[in-house]
Amino acid sequence: MLLGTFENKLDDKLRLTIPSKMRGQLGNVVFVSKGFECSLEIRSADEYQKWIDSILSLATMSTKARLLQREILGNSAEAEIDSSGRIKIPSNLLTLAGIAKDVFVIGVGSRIELWDKNKYNKYLEANSSELEKVADLLSGYVG
Repeated sequence: MLLGTFENKLDDKLRLTIPSKMRGQLGNVVFVSKGFECSLEIRSADEYQKWIDSILSLATMSTKARLLQREILGNSAEAEIDSSGRIKIPSNLLTLAGIAKDVFVIGVGSRIELWDKNKYNKYLEANSSELEKVADLLSGYVG
């Protein structure tokens, strides 16, 4: 399981070092894709395939399903983890997420989220009171 929050920086070649605690769970090839709330997501090849299978199973007659399929698949890239534990992130994906230099690398179970440091801090401030509300709402569904 991918856990924890790490602060990192992109280098001049748009490479990001994946924390060593996370690397072993990903394999040598990962997929970087557009995420939600101005983030990027990194998944292992197996997890990415499961996720894409679920997205592609949506009815293509639905406008919203096609939008999701187009946005996710059209904004995904394969990346290899190099011998130093880095991946190169395409500039178009960094632009989509508004990631400049300072990055939070957040383990979220089966995926990693990448956030621009300033955007993530603002997101946390804006949503800090929502956590308890969501926990109350979901309390009947989880133990």
